[in-house]
Amino acid sequence: MERRFRLQRGGASRFLWPMVRGDVFAVVDDDAVRVRLGILGAATVPVRTIRSLSTLHWPWWGGFGVRFARRMVAFTTGSGTLALITLTEPLSVRTPLPWRTQRVAISVEDVEGFLVEVSRVSGVSIERSI
Repeated sequence: MERRFRLQRGGASRFLWPMVRGDVFAVVDDDAVRVRLGILGAATVPVRTIRSLSTLHWPWWGGFGVRFARRMVAFTTGSGTLALITLTEPLSVRTPLPWRTQRVAISVEDVEGFLVEVSRVSGVSIERSI
């Protein structure tokens, strides 16, 4: 059974919506975590490749949309706390060009609920910040 988690909305991210067409979700099912931001990018993370789950603070100056850095891709629609999935092996995602990553950050509205669901389907526990 799949479960959908709406990505954050508000602030400057409203400028993204013409490029993504409608509501955007991260979808968790028994096989994969999927996220898509229209023409900006997409990722399908097989649950068997998930090494760890945690959170990441995304600053306002980090921007929004599909942002990439060394070994990380962020699907972000705003600043604040993002869910962070670390992988056991590199994964190719669309950013909109292909990009290899070992970490995927997603700005869902319900970060805790999203991480709990990904933990349930993957069997990986959530790392807590102190």
